[in-house]
Amino acid sequence: MRLALALIISYAAFQITPILLMILSGLLPDMYAMIISLILAMLISAIPSSILLKNSNISFLPPLIGGSISLLIPILLSSIQAISLDLFSQYLQPHYMIYHVIIVVMASGLSIALSRMYPKPIVEGVEEVKVEEEVRAEEIPKKEERPPERVEEKIARVEEPKPELIKCPHCGQQIPSDSIFCPLCGERVRREE
Repeated sequence: MRLALALIISYAAFQITPILLMILSGLLPDMYAMIISLILAMLISAIPSSILLKNSNISFLPPLIGGSISLLIPILLSSIQAISLDLFSQYLQPHYMIYHVIIVVMASGLSIALSRMYPKPIVEGVEEVKVEEEVRAEEIPKKEERPPERVEEKIARVEEPKPELIKCPHCGQQIPSDSIFCPLCGERVRREE
């Protein structure tokens, strides 16, 4: 679920790049407007991905996939002539595509770096255990809280008499002396009194 949300955010961040570019191109020269809009898209894509996916093994995927799809959709739509080439002419220029690819790769790297820096939450009673290159959370068993044992109970436990043992005449094993039948072989040892 988090991966899907990060993918949507990354795709949306790179989709708003043309809108940002149009807004900024009125204020700045075209090259600066393009670079600033792509850097903003990179930050909007990388930061949520690193927060949502704290696992650095996959945190690079949303910026990479979202940024690539946002670049490929206008190319595909213009190649099958589903949209007017004039709408995306500025975004289909080779220099824009090169900058876009560079920013997508940088967003992926930034996402990995941020997810490694982001501290893992500490949950009380849960400990990470490394098992064959896989980390999983395990519950730490809590020690049972017992009331302190009384001295009388300790003495009674220590002084309990141990039953005497005798040798079974049939199997030869040690058995309690008060046994009528051998608990091991089942033969009668003595008569009931």
